[in-house]
Amino acid sequence: MYAIIRFDGVYLFDPHNKLYEKIDVKLNVDDILKLKRGDIPEKVKKVLPEKVTFLGQRFKGYSYIDDYKKINHALFQIKDEDFYSAQPLYIKVVIRDISESVTRDLIIIQAISMLDDLNKIINLLMERFREWYELYFPEISQKIEDHEKFIKAIHEKDRSELMQELGITETMGGNLTERDIEMLNKISRRIIDLYKLREELKKYIDKLMEELAPNVKEVAGPTIGARLIALAGGLKELAMLPASTIQVLGAEKALFRHLRKKTPPPKYGVLFNHPYIQRLPRKRRGAMARTLAAKISIAAKVDAFNPGKYIADQLIKELEERFKQLKEGIKVSK
Repeated sequence: MYAIIRFDGVYLFDPHNKLYEKIDVKLNVDDILKLKRGDIPEKVKKVLPEKVTFLGQRFKGYSYIDDYKKINHALFQIKDEDFYSAQPLYIKVVIRDISESVTRDLIIIQAISMLDDLNKIINLLMERFREWYELYFPEISQKIEDHEKFIKAIHEKDRSELMQELGITETMGGNLTERDIEMLNKISRRIIDLYKLREELKKYIDKLMEELAPNVKEVAGPTIGARLIALAGGLKELAMLPASTIQVLGAEKALFRHLRKKTPPPKYGVLFNHPYIQRLPRKRRGAMARTLAAKISIAAKVDAFNPGKYIADQLIKELEERFKQLKEGIKVSK
């Protein structure tokens, strides 16, 4: 005996695949979502025959077949109006399904993408602001290269005050009007607000990573860890990737050039910004990146499939040992 469960009930077919009974079962949204997960609600189990095989549907504890001809023949026997009558329920299920699909790693992906966009916006505004400000006082722009330090140094200060602080007696800057200077001050205030927002967003990402992926956060760092999750498409997706792929996430363009034009393969992607890699000589960074990617792979698997287990301390200890070996130039046999 064969069966198909639909929104409007259970359809039973004889051994010759002919529809002989439809059992009306009043399903709610929770029942439908349970069926989508492969579990049959108790109210449905009560009306099922003892021995039943499902056509194209897989449920825990029940047999099934994927015979296309039988499935197609069975579906042709089901009246469309029966399905259309269940459309309001179907719409509710879709709404709930979409709502429940919003997971914490999706929030991390949006947050780290916002941080990257915010960095681009700040850099773009600062480049334009510095060009403008150099018309007024070019000497200070030449002395302070860092954008954030520069904007904080000149904020709400007039030129004479800044010249006194820097020990400058003459300037090549032009004489701007009070209205010009006030506009520069207004822009500087808005840019400083963006820097504050960036710091708040970083702290928010740190807390998200602590909540969802504490091991990845400790091994990779909150920002790099969040970028890896975003590049992989989610925490579970990151956990399923081999360490060799994690190592080059973010270096896709260089990897494609290697595959097409046989250029040297990339040694790292976003992992390049990790302190352990930055603090090593260039020729040893690739080896550190391999070790780091392997530890991140382990951390991601634990966070994704065994939440609550904390192994970052051991992973960091092993990373520190490997970093020390590479720093001192000690060769380790494979």
